[in-house]
Amino acid sequence: MKTLLCLAALLGGVAAQSLWNAARPLPSLTSDTIARQVGDLLTVVISERQVIKNKEQTSLSKDGGLNATLSSFDVLPNAFNTLPGMTAEHGREFGASGQYDKEGTFQSRMSVVVIDVQPNGNLIIEGRREVVMDKETKTMRITGVIRPFDVSGFNTILSENIANASIVYEGNGMLSRSTNKGWLSELVDFVWPF
Repeated sequence: MKTLLCLAALLGGVAAQSLWNAARPLPSLTSDTIARQVGDLLTVVISERQVIKNKEQTSLSKDGGLNATLSSFDVLPNAFNTLPGMTAEHGREFGASGQYDKEGTFQSRMSVVVIDVQPNGNLIIEGRREVVMDKETKTMRITGVIRPFDVSGFNTILSENIANASIVYEGNGMLSRSTNKGWLSELVDFVWPF
């Protein structure tokens, strides 16, 4: 009898710590878990790499010449006995060259929410993540339009498959303020031509 009571108490304790949640909806046996409706979640794999190279060269050369001689001046014949010959030359050269190289990489993962479904089935997504660490706030926002068949079986999509994508990563805090120019410095750089 004591054994049955101990066993019942033990099973009662185990049932209280079970991972089973009766309120949780059961997954469908005939469909997958890929995002298709408003409110569904999916993961965006951000892998952006930009390489910009620009080289320009300009060369301009212009030459001109003028050689004229006045031999007759009839307005006041006695005012000038001889008039000197006239010679003029003009030359102009301009050369300029410029080169611009820039490379950037941005990699991350972020969950987004389907906020609307277009009539053709495309999904409009939006997501925002804010991380605060040591009084420095980093905010990442993603919006765009995706096609459902670009979503992988793991419910992820690459950032390069997002149409009208807007991926913003910005910081706010002491570190961001100390590494960016102030408004007065930017104004002086804009106005000062040298």
